[in-house]
Amino acid sequence: MMNRAEKSDKELANDDNPFAAMGLIKFWVVAYLFFLTFPISLGVCYVALGSRRTRQLISALLHDFLQTVLIFLLAVVLLFGSAWYVISTFFVG
Repeated sequence: MMNRAEKSDKELANDDNPFAAMGLIKFWVVAYLFFLTFPISLGVCYVALGSRRTRQLISALLHDFLQTVLIFLLAVVLLFGSAWYVISTFFVG
C-alpha cells in the first residue's frame, strides 16, 4: 500500500479540486470568509486542510478573482463604448 509520500506529483495533480466544483453561493461564502479573515485564514487552512488543499483553494480564489476582473472590464468597455456611440451621434452633422 502506497502512502502519500510515495505518490508521484502526477498522481497528486490528477486529484480533483473540490473548491472548483463548489456551487456559486457556497464558494462565495468560503471566499468571503477567507478574505475577511485573510492572514489568519491562510494559516488555519494550511493546518486544517494541508498544503495541497490550501494551494487548490488559493488557485480557485485566484481564478475566481481574475474571472471577476475580466467580466468587470468587459462590462466597463461595453458601457463606455455604448455611451460613446450614443453621445457621438449628437455631435455629428
